[in-house]
Amino acid sequence: MVERLVVRILLGGALCASLLVFFLVPTPEDARGNLDLPSAAFGQTGIYKLELSLLVFYGSLLLITPAFAGLTRGRLPTEVSTRGAKFAEEVDQPGKLAEAKSEELERVTRTLSEGLAEADLKIEQLREIAVRDSRQPEVDSKP
Repeated sequence: MVERLVVRILLGGALCASLLVFFLVPTPEDARGNLDLPSAAFGQTGIYKLELSLLVFYGSLLLITPAFAGLTRGRLPTEVSTRGAKFAEEVDQPGKLAEAKSEELERVTRTLSEGLAEADLKIEQLREIAVRDSRQPEVDSKP
């Protein structure tokens, strides 16, 4: 409960910081007073400010998330990328999943092997019965 409240406060703080950046960051101008925006802003001030505010918001999320987890749970991420922070237990989960699947496959293989052995025994029994039935009883033709 407390962790959720702190996360909400941090998220709200990141959102407020990005809104402050949007409204307070001045637009760059060259020496003659013309706008000198980067090409990624397509020459528009609104897009430039929006890009900066998104940069602050997502950048703070990428930094706050691992720092918060490190402080509260005592674990640091093994990887921080644009997709977020990956922690050690998340990395170990595919290994545990593969191990569980492997054990399940071994169990199924054992069951199939037992079934195959039973089928072989039944086939052998049927062959013996077929061989006994196909033999003609001997007839004593001497008087």
